[in-house]
Amino acid sequence: MIGVAPAWLAYMFGWHIALVNLGIGLAWIVPYLKWRADKTGDAQLERAARSLMRFYAATYGLAGVFGTAFTVFLLSYYPDFIGIAGHIALIPFALSVLAIALHFFSIVGFYYGWDRWSRPAHYAIGAALAITALLIPLGFRSVFAFLNIPAGLVVDLSSGSPHYGLDLGAALFSNPTTIPLYVKSITAAFTVTFFAIMGAYAYKAAMSSGEEREYALRIAKMMAKPAAVGAVLMIFMGLWYAVSLEAIPYKFNNVFASLGWRVGDGVAYYNVAWLFVLKMLFFAVQFVALIVAVPKLLRGQLDSGAAKLLLVAGVAAVLTVPLGEYLNAFSQYPFFIAAWPDVLAGHITPQQLVQQYGVVIKPLNQQTLKEVINTINSVVLVDGAGSSAEGVLKALAAKYPAFLPLLDQLYAGVNEIAVEPAVVWLTFGFIAFLTAFAAYLLYIILSPGKQAAAKPAVAAAAAES
Repeated sequence: MIGVAPAWLAYMFGWHIALVNLGIGLAWIVPYLKWRADKTGDAQLERAARSLMRFYAATYGLAGVFGTAFTVFLLSYYPDFIGIAGHIALIPFALSVLAIALHFFSIVGFYYGWDRWSRPAHYAIGAALAITALLIPLGFRSVFAFLNIPAGLVVDLSSGSPHYGLDLGAALFSNPTTIPLYVKSITAAFTVTFFAIMGAYAYKAAMSSGEEREYALRIAKMMAKPAAVGAVLMIFMGLWYAVSLEAIPYKFNNVFASLGWRVGDGVAYYNVAWLFVLKMLFFAVQFVALIVAVPKLLRGQLDSGAAKLLLVAGVAAVLTVPLGEYLNAFSQYPFFIAAWPDVLAGHITPQQLVQQYGVVIKPLNQQTLKEVINTINSVVLVDGAGSSAEGVLKALAAKYPAFLPLLDQLYAGVNEIAVEPAVVWLTFGFIAFLTAFAAYLLYIILSPGKQAAAKPAVAAAAAES
């Protein structure tokens, strides 16, 4: 099994990425609803825009908490690797950090400027909200693509100590996984958001009557067709990204080899096909809802069973996001850069790195290439003998002698203090508290009905007195 540190990192990143994906969709949907409400004088759309904006503002903060925790823990566990990665990927990271700052101020300005700014000013802030929502993942997805294939990597060893850099053009356009990963991620974010809103409002409609039911039905219907289009597009986006991963046999085979789709040596050294199958099951739930429940919704004949199915589909859509991230991350376990195992195994040659992926190593020879690989190719945390990372490296070393030196570095990739028992229990307590707080906050956000119901009662009592 994997170590405690990767498991905790995955857990925190799962929370973060699920909420972030909802935020990307809401950053476009809310300004659109507000603009359309202003244009038509539609009070229902105004109400929906306000409700979704409140939800977005609250969950964005929660996503930031988990994202910060993930970043701090990652730095604590793997300081050497983060030092190198931060140096190499400074420009993509800087783009995302700048976009995060602008996005935060856009949220504040759009939320608190509601009915305060002029409409053109409010729309301009809404546009900034939407655009920065797309820029944030552009930087981070570029980094994730770099962790697939280090396209554009520049390493100068001529002075003795390595100096790292990045050719941004090669990183974006020579890496076959960058564009598919980014476009797939954005498509997924919108699709997930449409499903989540549709499910929530469909359930609200089933639990309501009269004008409240009609209002909830209308918002759910608005999300139904875009959700269906997004689900269909995700089939092609997923296939596009999967095909791009054929350039990385180690990662590709860990996902698909046991399912009959192989490249390179065709061996899955760390089989995560079960994650892919689980993700597809969650995806299938969404299609079942589209086929069974959405037609009833569009006809205005939504019953409680169909509403519950749409709610389940919305939850399944949100959960599909972290599942996809886990699949993408653990398919290259225990390596931080997925292509390096294939370089060591000879599936990717130094000539390919230079000519096809724009990697520059000065001076370039077998010794300097080996030095770069041993420096950058940090091994994910191993908590004792018998771990899965150890098993993977032994299996690779048995087939490819070039992996034998990595066995000596098996325990050198992590900050040892982070896995001491006292620190482990302290970390566990922190994560448990953070999870409980997050669950309670989401409960408060998602159950405003009780609070709303209390206000008329108070008003009635005051009138009687």
